[in-house]
Amino acid sequence: MGAEHVDLPEVVVHVGDGAGAPRAVDPARPGADAVNPAPDHPFLLLTRGPDHIQARYLPDGTYEIEHIASTDHRHLFTTDAVLVRDVVWSWIQGDTWWSHTVAWTTVDPALAEIDALRAELTDMLDGMSLLDSVTDDLDAALARADELLTAEPDFDDG
Repeated sequence: MGAEHVDLPEVVVHVGDGAGAPRAVDPARPGADAVNPAPDHPFLLLTRGPDHIQARYLPDGTYEIEHIASTDHRHLFTTDAVLVRDVVWSWIQGDTWWSHTVAWTTVDPALAEIDALRAELTDMLDGMSLLDSVTDDLDAALARADELLTAEPDFDDG
């Protein structure tokens, strides 16, 4: 990797379990979060100001690395975990190796917008499934109430 090193602002580390947005962790006290980031924590997001790099472990066993800085949005896919580690470490160190040596693909802004819309709709539809379970419980309660109301009363005082 290149020898260029620049003093940069603090890097904030985030991890996620795939169920929601990544959450910040303290690298000095990682706890159980840092033991093995994949597959339990398939998101690793590192931010430095507005600049960020994210590595995701995908269900098919590949990794996606995404870099966003202002209007520059690039990504790559690989099955090589060592390459993921090297790219992320180079980015953290402020080395240019990660940017100049790796074959990145520029993400079309229109595709990025479609992907953001898909994620937003997915979140919205996940909320709808919660309403489905509430509706199912209400339907079951109303069915039980109908059953009790139509039952023949037992007035036998025997």
